[in-house]
Amino acid sequence: MTISKILISLLALITLFVSVHEAQAQKFIQTLYPVCISGSWGYINATGEMVIQPKYQSAFTFSEGLAAVRENSKFGYIDLAGKMIIPPQFKYGFAFREGLAWVIDGGANGFIDRSGKIVLRVNGPGWSREFREGLAKINPDIEGIRASESSKYGFMNRRGTRVIPSQFENAWDFEEGFAAVQTSGIWGFIDKSGSFAIYPRFENASYFSEGAAAVLFQGKAIFIDKLGRRLFLSDFDEANAFHEGLAAVKIGNAWGCIDKNGKLVIPAKFEEISAFFNGRAGFKQNGKYGFIDKTGQIIVEPIYDFVHFFVGELAIVAYAPLRSDGSNYGYINRSGKVIWEPKKTQAANLGGQRINPSFR
Repeated sequence: MTISKILISLLALITLFVSVHEAQAQKFIQTLYPVCISGSWGYINATGEMVIQPKYQSAFTFSEGLAAVRENSKFGYIDLAGKMIIPPQFKYGFAFREGLAWVIDGGANGFIDRSGKIVLRVNGPGWSREFREGLAKINPDIEGIRASESSKYGFMNRRGTRVIPSQFENAWDFEEGFAAVQTSGIWGFIDKSGSFAIYPRFENASYFSEGAAAVLFQGKAIFIDKLGRRLFLSDFDEANAFHEGLAAVKIGNAWGCIDKNGKLVIPAKFEEISAFFNGRAGFKQNGKYGFIDKTGQIIVEPIYDFVHFFVGELAIVAYAPLRSDGSNYGYINRSGKVIWEPKKTQAANLGGQRINPSFR
């Protein structure tokens, strides 16, 4: 596989599967869902009706009413009616966030507005992806390839000014006014001025969600508030962010869920649990994936090799082997009914790597 094809496949995974972090930030709800028929992509609605006929080389999820599609090896953007709003012209195109979308096209990399005009470029090395709360993280790489180990992360505003200099070894996007950053190997949280609101003292850290952040402190996962105070005495082997009032935690070798008081409300008996979205969370049992509700009851039996969370009424499911471009994936509704049949196919994934965005 060529580098160009690998990058397009990686872009497909990034934009076809919205991350938990993105979905929380955008209150992400889909009404149309990309599907592939004989190598061409279109969109179905929540009942499985084809509403945008398959004719694209690639098609990604809608965000702010527009979706990136690839036609004649170039990316453009369509609206929910299937009308081409921004003609295909870019090498790669990402989702719209806060009215702008990052595009890559040789030396013309930058953010476009809804007319397709590049209105903002990164000055100097690196690239971006999206704005969060008015700031965009600048990644120290080009087209996903890290420039060097000494490269640092920073943030710019909507005028293109690096208001927070590139100085961090790693960084999350801003969420609820704070961004987790790594410096000298340890993590803390900065505010939008770039000052540390919670000084670095953690081995790892996640983003703030519902007023809390999961951090790794002295080898244990704990939850803190925005003053850096521990929320409750319970600690865990691993922990994920709160979503819909629950957070997945690992106790020993098993995962369960806690509430905002740190009480275990779903027993730790699963191999993995994702974040809750629209009242459902993916779980793993005996090497297979299904869905539970917020009481821990199994709603969809674990029969799939891959699941993604519900962004609207449908969730992506798939059987192995997984195609890197997502073309063999299907959809189920919240009761587990198959809306779009996942395909069983012989296809190589990227280097044999298994990618499951639900459980990152």
